[in-house]
Amino acid sequence: MITSSSEDETKINKKSRKMDLGNRLIQRSSNKIREKNFGKDTSESEEENVVVSFKSKKTAEREGPSDMGATATLEIETEKDKDAQAIFERTLKINKETRGQADDKVYRGLNNYSQFYEKRDTAKGNAASGSVRKGPIRAPENIRSTVRWDYQPDLCKDFKETGFCGFGDSCKFLHDRTDYKFGWQLEMEHQKTTKGFEENDSDENYEIPSDDEHLPFKCLFCRQSFVDPVVTRCKHYFCEKCALSHFAKSKRCYVCSENTNGMFTPAREIIARLEQSNKAEDDSDNSGDID
Repeated sequence: MITSSSEDETKINKKSRKMDLGNRLIQRSSNKIREKNFGKDTSESEEENVVVSFKSKKTAEREGPSDMGATATLEIETEKDKDAQAIFERTLKINKETRGQADDKVYRGLNNYSQFYEKRDTAKGNAASGSVRKGPIRAPENIRSTVRWDYQPDLCKDFKETGFCGFGDSCKFLHDRTDYKFGWQLEMEHQKTTKGFEENDSDENYEIPSDDEHLPFKCLFCRQSFVDPVVTRCKHYFCEKCALSHFAKSKRCYVCSENTNGMFTPAREIIARLEQSNKAEDDSDNSGDID
């Protein structure tokens, strides 16, 4: 808004922004910035609210090289145009241009004197390569350095990974291929096994379970005593006749409906228990007959 008070003077009245604080009894997340900037100059608030935006390339490709650095070159050595091989290549070029010409009395550097013995390309490489000429060899560019943290410096890494060591019995490192668990792995397993043990401190936590508690007394199919008991892959016990008759109808377990693949192994635990019970009955019968 521009108002003129006189012919020579002009004033500009900028309409100030009205701060609406709202009700103090109502908490709003949008009023935090207003309360923070309340009482400050507009210049300070504008400096704090600076937003930096970046222009999008509007492509779905990732940033960086497309091969994820697989063909990255090593750039810590001397530049290609300044190393010994580049200097020798320039020397060969200058000697080739000035060969057979009169001396023009022009100094072209320490490495560009006339050479009467010319290096030629051989089977080892071209004339400028390090295998033919004298001097330092250009370092390869396709070397990628990797770092490996060795937590077991006393073990032979070749023998542990491949089972073979070129040093044989004379190797000073230990030939061991066993896998040892770290401390944090042992602690995690201990926490999983003792989860809830400390909270529920009852007598059941100190009881030693018996091996026969999980074994059933009757066949799960015919509900009768076992006759030639067998066990499936899912640890369910049946009579051999019951298991085969059910397998003829369905290949899945009668209890958990898991595929048995026709694998029924003899239940040695139940067979041993049946033999013990039969032996105990025979002993009791013999003792009764003696009496």
